[in-house]
Amino acid sequence: MAKRLLYLTVLFMACSNMMAADDIDTRIPVNSEVKDKTFVLVISNENYKHEESVPYALNDGEVFAVYCEKALGVPNRNIKRLADATLNDMNHELDWLSQVVKAFDGEASVMVYYSGHGMPDENNKEAYLLPVDGYSTDPGSGLSTKLLYDRLNSLQSKRTIVFLDACFSGAKRDGSMMASSRGVALKVKNEPVKGNLVVFSAAQGNETAYPYKGHQHGMFTYFLLDKLNQTGGRVTLGELSDYVTKQVKQNSILENGKSQTPVIAAASTNTEWRNWEFSIRAATSYETRTPVTHESQPSTKKNSTLIERPYSPSSTQTVPVSSSTPINYTIPTYIIEGAGTGVQGTYLVKVTTSAKSPNKVSDTDLALCAVHGVLFRGFSGERQHQRPLTGNAANEQQYADFYNTFFQQAYKQYGYTEPTSRSVMKVGKEYKVSALVSVKKDQLRKDLTQQGIIRGIANGF
Repeated sequence: MAKRLLYLTVLFMACSNMMAADDIDTRIPVNSEVKDKTFVLVISNENYKHEESVPYALNDGEVFAVYCEKALGVPNRNIKRLADATLNDMNHELDWLSQVVKAFDGEASVMVYYSGHGMPDENNKEAYLLPVDGYSTDPGSGLSTKLLYDRLNSLQSKRTIVFLDACFSGAKRDGSMMASSRGVALKVKNEPVKGNLVVFSAAQGNETAYPYKGHQHGMFTYFLLDKLNQTGGRVTLGELSDYVTKQVKQNSILENGKSQTPVIAAASTNTEWRNWEFSIRAATSYETRTPVTHESQPSTKKNSTLIERPYSPSSTQTVPVSSSTPINYTIPTYIIEGAGTGVQGTYLVKVTTSAKSPNKVSDTDLALCAVHGVLFRGFSGERQHQRPLTGNAANEQQYADFYNTFFQQAYKQYGYTEPTSRSVMKVGKEYKVSALVSVKKDQLRKDLTQQGIIRGIANGF
């Protein structure tokens, strides 16, 4: 009996460990694109001296840094990762960002990621990021988001994107309240965002930024990484914001019984941010990564470390694609969104692309973008989310021989624009051209499955 009990215990632990190793942590897209003018600062604060720990914050930062290097093509030397950072650590690396951006004379792009405690100032309702040695009762020991945004705006970078997996209501990730909160969730002021800065925040108002316990990440970070994993890094900010907002809203209710609504803020003059692309091409292979186990430290332990090398798995295996043939067709930059329910066997999507003249965008061009998006990007809408029909974006390179022929002519039989749905809007010196497109997804799936290009189970949902 004792032996049987021991066997079941070991089996249960093994299964638990297998479940904890999530696909987004272990199967990493690898992009051939190199962004040598993009610089990333990753701050993940988990082990606090004066507050309870933030579950999975170290894993959030670790894996986000991996995706920046592998899926987005940012060189390792361009990434700084701070684990359990003090206020001095945070300010020092923000100074580093300032120096490198200045050296690139307006050609550099910046990303800043933070996972950890946020806190409110009860007197003026301003929001702060809390260093591991900070006090939630003393806003002066934290980093003001207002000052952070001002510093980032002063960088004169080409683009700046901020991701904050934190809430500022005084709540912790588990939903309980910090020492400063007096048991009441506060609603902090929304700091204005200026210039070319775009800020993704995990929660709004007096909400909590919850963990996604089954996946060992903050819920906001999980779906951020999930979208990068699905698309192989080829995704616009608009597509990313729609996906993360919808998934977090729905899954927070299911997991926690409480609302969590991500907020995306951009300047009113920044009309192009939704079209910003992380990568101009998708990952061409995937790499197997062994997750790192992060132990939460006792709350009395100081632990602040600057990690220069964010990606050092104990063992990796590169999974090459089956074709080295270059892609020789051109797809316009586009945005794809769900547009409601199509007729049986189809997807109805809205496709938008830009051109200097609207006459240069034909209905065939829009159908091309729609079929391409359904195959390799997937899309989200008000009441729907569809994964890429091929399962992942790497399929495009994997079967380049097939798609080089397919996107010359054959794609036309699967997508057609809806009559009278075309619209044109002038934005600056360009025109945005949109239309509703029906994509014969059932027939497309059937034909590509029969030819061995996709598996029959890659149906999306």
